[in-house]
Amino acid sequence: MIEILIGVFIGAISGLTPGIHSNTLSALIIVYSEYLLSFFTPEQLSIIIFSAAITHTFLDIIPSTFTGIPDEDTAIAVLPAHDMVLDGEGLKAISLSALSSLLSFLISVPFFLAYLHILIHVDSIVPKLTVYFLIFISIYIILREKEAFDYFSIRKKFYAFLVFAGSGFAGFVALKYSALAEISPASSVLLPLLSGLFASPALIWSIAEKSRVPEQKKCSELPSIRGIISGTVSGSIVSVFPGISSGVATALASAGMRKNEDYIASLSAANTSNALMVFAVFMATGKIRSGAVDAVSKVFPVSLETVVFVGILTAFIATQLTLFSGIIASKIIPKLNFTILSSLILIFLTTFIYILTGWFGLAVFAAATPIGLSTLFLKVRRINCMGCLIIPVILIHSNLIY
Repeated sequence: MIEILIGVFIGAISGLTPGIHSNTLSALIIVYSEYLLSFFTPEQLSIIIFSAAITHTFLDIIPSTFTGIPDEDTAIAVLPAHDMVLDGEGLKAISLSALSSLLSFLISVPFFLAYLHILIHVDSIVPKLTVYFLIFISIYIILREKEAFDYFSIRKKFYAFLVFAGSGFAGFVALKYSALAEISPASSVLLPLLSGLFASPALIWSIAEKSRVPEQKKCSELPSIRGIISGTVSGSIVSVFPGISSGVATALASAGMRKNEDYIASLSAANTSNALMVFAVFMATGKIRSGAVDAVSKVFPVSLETVVFVGILTAFIATQLTLFSGIIASKIIPKLNFTILSSLILIFLTTFIYILTGWFGLAVFAAATPIGLSTLFLKVRRINCMGCLIIPVILIHSNLIY
């Protein structure tokens, strides 16, 4: 039990830390595993890693909502959550996310058991389908762009294509030369890339508009079934494919969503579902699809019983912790000058990027920001910026780049 609580605590800290991905957390645990194994058994350390990875998917919505700083899993939630905060519904956004993650985890358990039997028979053909799957997602995202009440508008779809292609080029360059940004164990070129595409545009827009944060209403509502099912299925499907991150799962899940509430429900469900289902893929095929799975495989592979029991207990604890943290944040943020706060966050984000990724990271951040801002001027959905992750993977799996 103590190892579960330690994992929840670590996952909560990483989830509440802006810009930190769960894979970074897992990598740090592996770096210091020799030292940690003097305090824990290998099985206990694996449970800590697993529960931390699940908890992270619950808590990471809070910095995205109240600071605008994303990680890969919550990038497309920044603007919808930001809008809800400005409408006094930040706490509603947090509760929607927490409940969606919890329900998604519970729904994913039967998928998990089914995967253990199905993937053995289809694993050999999955790599061959990866490129076609990603091309389908790309076309779907772009074609979903429309003028108000007009699904056949060519103009908006053309703008969406430009943003998708532009972000894809930025992602390709950033990932191709990512070694230039790896100056510490916590370094990831995705931090400046996603922050430029999703975080800085929201912050700059808030500063320019002199936005004010009203008192946050004490309101909550149940997430939509559509959002939860879409997210759970998307997270489960994406977990099967090699080289495709959970960020793509959130893009697929939310591509058909229009309401802010549905966006948040679907991406939270996809995020948590994917974090669980990658363990099913590993147990069925031995294939590693996430940093947490990689860490667990090197320490002590967990059993099915452990995944189900520890996962469900962790999910319920993380839900309560997310709701509590959201209440605290919703009371503090309205008391601050949001224009000054946004300016300070932008300065902090720029400094944070430089510390973790150096001058190359700053260059990526500066190049990605205009692409992110273009979505606001062109009035297209920022999900089109997920081309930054999708296009590089298509090129790699097509053997067009090495």
